[in-house]
Amino acid sequence: MTKTAMIALTATAALGASVLAATPALAQNNRGTAPRVETIHDGGMTGPEVVAWLQKAGYKAELSKDDGGDPLIDSAAEGTKFKIYFYDCNKEQARCKALQFSAGFDLKTGLKAEKMNEWNKGHRYLKAYVDEEGDPYVQYDVNVNAGRTLSGLDDDFGVWTSMISEFTTFIDW
Repeated sequence: MTKTAMIALTATAALGASVLAATPALAQNNRGTAPRVETIHDGGMTGPEVVAWLQKAGYKAELSKDDGGDPLIDSAAEGTKFKIYFYDCNKEQARCKALQFSAGFDLKTGLKAEKMNEWNKGHRYLKAYVDEEGDPYVQYDVNVNAGRTLSGLDDDFGVWTSMISEFTTFIDW
């Protein structure tokens, strides 16, 4: 082997080792498993992509459209039904840059706005409000555009599912 070939081989091996050492897929997420580093399309996600992501994780996902023609998904987690609304959609690409997880609860006796203020003051991620009948709603907004990964979306969904359980306890559901 020539000296030039040996130098090239050594440099290639060193570069390969440094890339492997820096690969996020080898890192552990907070669940003790390697995170999914698949990058989400910079234009956001389509309805079928979100359905596939939910179903791969073992959740039900029924796709329809909202009144504006944007995707809408019905799902459930922790025994609570919820919807996923799509925002900032590009109709030509069928991609949306934001999702909103939303759940509403039809109570026999409605709650007062003060109760939701108590929730909102003490909890950072999920915003809550009551409708005109005093029924509580809770929402969580997520960006799914440029630079996001499925691992990041998995983490956001973990926040939603853990906090929805807290919220149902808070409202005595």
